[in-house]
Amino acid sequence: MGKAQLTVATYNIKGLSVDRAQVVRVLRDLDADVVAIQEVPRGAAGRARLESLADEVGLDVAVHGGYPRGGVTTAILTRPEVSARVRTRGYKVLPLDVWRWFSTWRTRFIAPSRRGFCFIDLGEYVVFSVHLGLNASERMVHRNILLNAIKRLGPSRCVVAGDLNEPPAGDSWRALGRPLRDALEGSITDDNAAAFNTFTAARPRLRIDAIFVGDGITVDDAHVERSHAAKTGSDHLPYVVQLS
Repeated sequence: MGKAQLTVATYNIKGLSVDRAQVVRVLRDLDADVVAIQEVPRGAAGRARLESLADEVGLDVAVHGGYPRGGVTTAILTRPEVSARVRTRGYKVLPLDVWRWFSTWRTRFIAPSRRGFCFIDLGEYVVFSVHLGLNASERMVHRNILLNAIKRLGPSRCVVAGDLNEPPAGDSWRALGRPLRDALEGSITDDNAAAFNTFTAARPRLRIDAIFVGDGITVDDAHVERSHAAKTGSDHLPYVVQLS
């Protein structure tokens, strides 16, 4: 890895509740410098389970998930050599507003879950792991808080990776696309669009996992991992970009 090159992946591991062994295979196969994780293991043993996973694949836990030491449903794993470059790291626990869920409950009951995001500052890059909610009204509030953090840290060097829980036509994609750009901008056509769908892993029909980059960053390659391990380890497929 050159000084200004970085391979970043985003992967929703569903709390390691589907098939941990396949998640291990996926993380080894991705061979990424930074992995933005969503739906980290939670509860009393969540931190130890994430550390065990990272140890098994030769990565460090740069930012833990779980409340309060992390972005709640998000975490960041890094190669040891990347860990040495981390200047600062942080997280934001996002507000939980149950009142905003009333409109959702009219058609479908979904239990609210406290969300968050986290980041590491590597100098050339600031990498975020984000996990937006299932409620559109709540997503609006959360993405505005995320946008303020991007502005504060410098959009040109930011990489925002995560599960947005909405397709590219959604408001959050448009909002993040103003200070940043979709890493696949200019690359997706009608012929290849399905190759970048990430959900569900077994039958990927939606692109709800995204990576956005700042103007100072070039996307050299991007792909969605579709191995057997990726299709069976979680309900999301991992998505990887090579940056410079």
